Amino acid sequence: MGFNFKKAALGCAFTVVALPALAQDMALMVGAQDFYDSPRIYGAAQMRRSVNTLQDAGFSVFLGKGQTAQQQEQLVRDFTRRMDGADHIVIVLSGSVVSNGRDSWLLADEADRIDGLNVGRSGLSIGEILDIAASKQGGAIVMIAIDPLSIDISGGLSAGLGDLDIPQGVTVVSGPTVDVVDLISQGMLDSQTSMAQALGDVPRGVTVDGFLPNAISFLPASIGALAPIEVVDPFAADNAYWEAVQAIGTIAAMETYFDKYPRGTHRRDAQRAIADLRANPEKLAKQAEDALHLNRENRRQIQRNLSILGFDPRGVDGLFGRGSRAAIAAWQRAQGFEGFGYLSGNQITALQSQADERSRQLEEEARLRQQEQDRLDAAYWRQTGRRGDENALRAYLRRYPDGIYADIARDKVAVYERERRAEAETIERRYWDEAQTAGTEEAYKDFIARFPNGVFAQSAKDKLGEIQEGAGNRRLIEEAKADEARVAGNAITRLLVEKKLAQLGLEPGRVDGRFTDQTRRAVRKFQRSRNIPVTGYVTQQTIVRMLAAQ
Repeated sequence: MGFNFKKAALGCAFTVVALPALAQDMALMVGAQDFYDSPRIYGAAQMRRSVNTLQDAGFSVFLGKGQTAQQQEQLVRDFTRRMDGADHIVIVLSGSVVSNGRDSWLLADEADRIDGLNVGRSGLSIGEILDIAASKQGGAIVMIAIDPLSIDISGGLSAGLGDLDIPQGVTVVSGPTVDVVDLISQGMLDSQTSMAQALGDVPRGVTVDGFLPNAISFLPASIGALAPIEVVDPFAADNAYWEAVQAIGTIAAMETYFDKYPRGTHRRDAQRAIADLRANPEKLAKQAEDALHLNRENRRQIQRNLSILGFDPRGVDGLFGRGSRAAIAAWQRAQGFEGFGYLSGNQITALQSQADERSRQLEEEARLRQQEQDRLDAAYWRQTGRRGDENALRAYLRRYPDGIYADIARDKVAVYERERRAEAETIERRYWDEAQTAGTEEAYKDFIARFPNGVFAQSAKDKLGEIQEGAGNRRLIEEAKADEARVAGNAITRLLVEKKLAQLGLEPGRVDGRFTDQTRRAVRKFQRSRNIPVTGYVTQQTIVRMLAAQ
């Protein structure tokens, strides 16, 4: 999950400014289709009316309609740069939504045939949008207006929202486009109505989650609106503070209520809430982790550390889903902690220390393993390669295809083959060329059947052996290839992999982000020395170990 911030034209994006330069409230509205120019689009009238309502309420509106994924990202980036001074923000995402269980995406207008590998390039990450909204706790509403899905999806994706990790102090409204967007012009921004009241009676199919206080409106009343009020509720401040404390929900927050209102009307409520929290240690553990405000990179590092220690988080993506929580809980139980799956600051420090130590151990094991492999490699070369005959050289290559002397052995074998080619009858040479061009198991079998004692018979048998051995590993290779597309599918990551291989002295060839045969050979050497399944593809296990390698 994350934005791929590339240079992109704004396309249909523009800013509707309704206030002077001192305006403090801002809105972002992203619609998958151009609802201004196409009034018959589903929910178009509600979207246009909502833009007007936000303007009338004093919001500067950043509006995108019918944009590509790049243009949507550019619009969000512009909005994020300008929102620091805002007191309140409203974010409306309208269009088709898909999820893989860990994150959800609003698809761009041009999205087509989406799968688990390309979905991040085809729309906005809703998880990332929620992270942006988290900077305005108590002053942020995210509205997800979902259109019916009309395109093919695959690769573990499903239509609609997955489980959302809603940040503290953020209100999330989701459901069908018409019903969700219409809430903006139906009193949601009324400064005289609490958020719970304004969003309490929503249409069937609409869901409201996250921050929803009973005594606080989303927008404060203006001074002019407050002036005529003659009757003042003596408990208003007490109630408002209690609502805020409940929204935070921690023992520390509850205790500040006693400091602020030692004789407050909610003393017993606060006491009961504290007792409930203390009786629910898992809830306390979650609050302790929430208080750390872990960002995406913090979470990625925790996932990498868990992987190094043998606790598989099912992905290193900075998202704590079921796999990550299960891995954290397993690590906690192994340390004698309560396995709630939520980390404290001290536990994160201990996890990092253990991972650093384990990385050093693994690298020392890899160094000794490589040393032993090189010793055996050199010893076998002395037995075979020094004799220089073709059978011995081929024996060496079968045992050590990526060995220290593999290039020398291949060059010598090539000389033998050129000599045989010169000696071979024209018809056998023609069949051998055809077999090599086809490169299939059937082609080599046919050649051996025709020329069982031919000058290229042994070469054909060696090629056939390689193919048959590869067939046994085909499933492993295909899985590794798919894993590489996920974890090292971009040129920057491939470049970092090649640099790391070069630093380790594994000679990956030119460091340019392109995986050549020489790069694959270096990857296989790294995997072999680290006891990782040898495929030549950069799997998640491989890249985690590379990050730890010295």
